[in-house]
Amino acid sequence: MKYAKLFCFAAPMILLSANCAFAFNWGFVRVPDWMDPYLAELFFAVIVSLLGLRVTKPRGVPVSQLSGVKISPLANFFRVLFITTYAMMMVMLFAGMALRRYAEAIS
Repeated sequence: MKYAKLFCFAAPMILLSANCAFAFNWGFVRVPDWMDPYLAELFFAVIVSLLGLRVTKPRGVPVSQLSGVKISPLANFFRVLFITTYAMMMVMLFAGMALRRYAEAIS
């Protein structure tokens, strides 16, 4: 926790300044280059919300069973934020893959 603030400030700078190096081209996972910053920011938001959820959830309750347990409003906020950002990231990833395949098919 001592270096968490430094990490939260440094990670976006590194990711966004070197986003050309993070071109998503891992075999079948290819997205257009213009989507890289959006996916990097969403990935960072997913990591932050997951870490926040892990810190604020009740002790002894797995993350997969949080929907059936009464939790604090802050933990519920991180849970909803995680679900939302993860869903948005996956939708953008699959839409980007489809756009890239379509662009390769018509060119």
